[in-house]
Amino acid sequence: MKMTILGSGTSHGVPVIACKCNVCTSVDSRDKRMRASALVQSEDATLVIDTGPEFRMQALRCGLEKLDAVLVTHSHADHLNGLDDVRIFSHTKSVDPSNPDAKETEGEGLPVYANAWTIRDTKNRFDYIFMPVKEGGGKPKILLEDTAAFSAENPIRTKSICAIPIPIMHGHLECNGYLLYEDAPLQKRKSIAYLTDCSSIPQETFDAIAKNAGTLEHLVIDGLREKPHSTHFSFEQALEAANILAPRHTWLTHITHNKSHTEINEYVLTLLEKFPALSAIVKSGGSVEAAYDGLELSCS
Repeated sequence: MKMTILGSGTSHGVPVIACKCNVCTSVDSRDKRMRASALVQSEDATLVIDTGPEFRMQALRCGLEKLDAVLVTHSHADHLNGLDDVRIFSHTKSVDPSNPDAKETEGEGLPVYANAWTIRDTKNRFDYIFMPVKEGGGKPKILLEDTAAFSAENPIRTKSICAIPIPIMHGHLECNGYLLYEDAPLQKRKSIAYLTDCSSIPQETFDAIAKNAGTLEHLVIDGLREKPHSTHFSFEQALEAANILAPRHTWLTHITHNKSHTEINEYVLTLLEKFPALSAIVKSGGSVEAAYDGLELSCS
């Protein structure tokens, strides 16, 4: 299993409209941050986490050719408003994907997993998707699935990829984080935790990751900026959570334009002495860095 970071930026994206700061005008490709999203792939499965406003461009950029499911963290515009662009994947499915000559048949629709309030907002914002029409295919065909029905004992299964929805707090809103792994016994499991848009993590989520991650290879976690924010982790708060979870590699995402990629990595190094677990991991070959668009994370 691998994860590709499709977008590592906050709700404005980077560059920010009408901004001429050093980061927004940077020529470093790692400072170009589309809205936060991720692609997760195994040999037989492909899913995305969030479909923000740039989903179409992200899909074209990474050469996305199939999609089996969508995991949604929450319904804010920067995480959901590209949902219509999944339509190309939602109407048909191949009888035998391994056979290039296989005929395509009408499918039931693309599974989209989200919590209850996100499903409610999706039905309101994209009401045309759920209205019956006599003809035409100009809208996605999706199946909304409430993540409340899934747990560590009953994970979301997309062929070989398993995803456990885990609660995180985005200000006063409960959003979904996801613990992802390729189906394997716990002792052989290698996983990725994706925790964007959070300002606090409930103890039950720390416990669920510790119990079910196996080897936590990667933690992708909200790290907005150096200065504290009411609904997002600062860099230091993200590292505090990572120090508890102790992944092999920690990646900050949902980043503003206040610091460049290089400046974030330099700043993070100055914080490590506060976090002994992370410091020890880095000394043994692990890492704590800013994510960037196009970054590939492997669980091999």
